[in-house]
Amino acid sequence: MKLLRLTPALKATSAPYNQFSLGLKATIDQTIFSFHSYEDMQIDNNIEAFHGSGSILRSYQVLKELIKKNVFDVIHIHNGLTGILFFFAIFPFNLNLLSKSVFTLHNSWYVLKTRNQFLDFFVMMFSASVCTCGKSSFESIPKLIKFFIGSKMIPVVNGFDNKRIDKVSISKDKDEFFNKESSLKVLCVGTLNNTKNQIALLKATEHIDKEMEIIFLGDGTNRKMLEEYSKSISCHKNVFFKGLVSREITIGHMLEADVSISLSKGEGLPIAVLESMYAGCFLILSNISPHLEISPPKSRCIFVDTSDQDQIIESLNYVLSNLSEIRCGRDISKEYSIDNFSAERMLEKYKGIYQSLYDRNKEIK
Repeated sequence: MKLLRLTPALKATSAPYNQFSLGLKATIDQTIFSFHSYEDMQIDNNIEAFHGSGSILRSYQVLKELIKKNVFDVIHIHNGLTGILFFFAIFPFNLNLLSKSVFTLHNSWYVLKTRNQFLDFFVMMFSASVCTCGKSSFESIPKLIKFFIGSKMIPVVNGFDNKRIDKVSISKDKDEFFNKESSLKVLCVGTLNNTKNQIALLKATEHIDKEMEIIFLGDGTNRKMLEEYSKSISCHKNVFFKGLVSREITIGHMLEADVSISLSKGEGLPIAVLESMYAGCFLILSNISPHLEISPPKSRCIFVDTSDQDQIIESLNYVLSNLSEIRCGRDISKEYSIDNFSAERMLEKYKGIYQSLYDRNKEIK
């Protein structure tokens, strides 16, 4: 089977590459196209990769050439923009390729900007199959849209690569990211923007009277504002912004952190939370539907209403008061994580969807 994967970007946090392309590299012949360039990424030798340099015209030309030179059995579209570019690249003589296409919605519908909702809806209408990254993502889609495409939609719960975490853990022989002397090691992974709501964590820490170290991994429009705000926090709160780092380095942080915090206002089904859970972090999560869907073991998680700052403060104080017990229970969530959110489980479902599209098109021929 020959597959073309379309993604907006290839970077350290790219789920289409990390979870899908790498996970299927041994079983499916894959070509991946990225709208943006990927100079900083080392692409696996088993995966052929192309990019459009962030240009709509260049992307159109590259996709047109790829379709001309290859016979793809399945096209997996991971966002609306690349789906639209694909549509124009196959118009008007290769529209039969739409019957080979599957689209994945990697977020909850209400998180998307209006423009992206429009693009995604267009691509979902013309794709042969539509997947969401979990049940909460599926349920977030308006009923009117489901009226048109509900019959071809299926929720496929996100999965994480536990073997990758095990590999990093085995090769890691010392703490290298957090200060060993820190009373509490806090990790926050995600794009630095209003949706991810990192400011709520910084505001809450002002009311904690004990020493802690907080590391933010990720970049975004709010980084400068968050860095400036962090400077006003008490001197016994050490706050660091490390930007985008490789997945292995991100996992290394998770293996050292006491707590992984996401106070996000909206998600798909966040991979970073799944990885943190398996890596042994205690979780403090906003009580949004995607986080509730993950539903970690109760002894390893606290859900908070982010509009109530007292709840965030209380959750941090709970961790500080029970830190010894929390540090001893790092393995509690491992089995639960694998049983419910393994990448292997997710990819098996996608392989079934790919095979179904392949068989259907073979019958038509």
